[in-house]
Amino acid sequence: MIRGKHDWGEEMSLHRAVPRRVSCASLVTALILALVAMGLPAQQALAAPSDVQTIYRFPTDEPVIALTFDCGSDIGYTVQILDTAKEKDVRLTFGMTGAWAQANPDLVRRMVDEGHQLINHSWDHPEFTVIGSAQRADQLRRTEDVVRSLTGYEMRPYFRPPYGSMNDSVLADLAANGYTYNIMWSVDTRGWQGRSIEAITHETLAGAAPGAIVLMHVGATSLDGLALGGIIDQLRARGYRFATIEEFVTGRIGPTVRYFPETGHWVGHGFLSYWQRFGGLRIFGYPISEEFVENGVTVQYFERARFEWHPGAAPERYDVLLGHLGREVAAGRAGEAPFQPVQGGDDANCTFYPQTGHRLCFGFRDYWRVNGGLAIFGYPISEEFVENGVTVQYFERQRFEYHPEAPPSWRVMGGLLGRQVLTMQPR
Repeated sequence: MIRGKHDWGEEMSLHRAVPRRVSCASLVTALILALVAMGLPAQQALAAPSDVQTIYRFPTDEPVIALTFDCGSDIGYTVQILDTAKEKDVRLTFGMTGAWAQANPDLVRRMVDEGHQLINHSWDHPEFTVIGSAQRADQLRRTEDVVRSLTGYEMRPYFRPPYGSMNDSVLADLAANGYTYNIMWSVDTRGWQGRSIEAITHETLAGAAPGAIVLMHVGATSLDGLALGGIIDQLRARGYRFATIEEFVTGRIGPTVRYFPETGHWVGHGFLSYWQRFGGLRIFGYPISEEFVENGVTVQYFERARFEWHPGAAPERYDVLLGHLGREVAAGRAGEAPFQPVQGGDDANCTFYPQTGHRLCFGFRDYWRVNGGLAIFGYPISEEFVENGVTVQYFERQRFEYHPEAPPSWRVMGGLLGRQVLTMQPR
């Protein structure tokens, strides 16, 4: 439910309220002059509580929920929370205090890098109704500054009031400082009271509804972080999806499909979840086909991969397996020297894979390990060699290429085998 501060019984739209205008120019001038005389900025003078939308729950019929965590005290279970969110492909919203961000810069960077939203939650969690306008502005500015300096991330216009405490003066000051969405909650797990995982889970499930905002905390006094995985699983079993506060506000909570204008194709459901979680654009490239049935299997081609849907084969990976494009492209080359098995063992620079009789060394080994290893690329099926002027190595599912002229993070990349194989298909 989204409410204006002056009308608690009427639900409002997501669009920002239009500030009230004073029709008498002399009255406006007098007001500004009076406030300047008091040492207050004119911008704050003209800000009104009605400029701010206070949101408890979003008005939607879509089965989507926002899971939010406040970071106001210790590090607690933050690492476990981020690990769970990554494992289950869920984006969270974190109410961020500046003091917490300053003390935990690596975790703040990880939150941003992994696609979570941060909203301003003050510097050190004072009750905003008992401090003055200058202190409120300082709390907001300092928090915004430290997060921006760490990540370049802008939290404005989203704010969550410490203790949920607000009044007309607080809302006017939020508007004056550019914070037009005041984020409350419809479900409080009350994990901060020391409740059990079972009680936290029950509270969340009991309050689950389309557009719900769930309040949790990262600190060690709350077991919210340990309950998160089970909450996600049980809500998904009921048909719920998850979104950040910003995704709700901007209307990006639709079904799990995405259109890629770069190539003119759609990706949806398990294929989209796999693409997002296990490598995205860097590893798989853009989609270059729609889903279709090939040799009795539902597939979709990407620039660097072929996704295959095998129901029941890998539930933890959305039942998606990657096609053996490396083997298909290298078919008929077993007699060539680079593809013939070698004798070898492990050393500091190389790992030998007896399954295929080939070594994986140096930068290619680093890239293989960091970006998914066996499940994404398969075993090596050749040694390193030069092909068309480029150092390459073939794997069951990919071909690695070394481009020394590229920026360091792009010197090793996968070949466009999806395009190559799709082009070879009779159409």
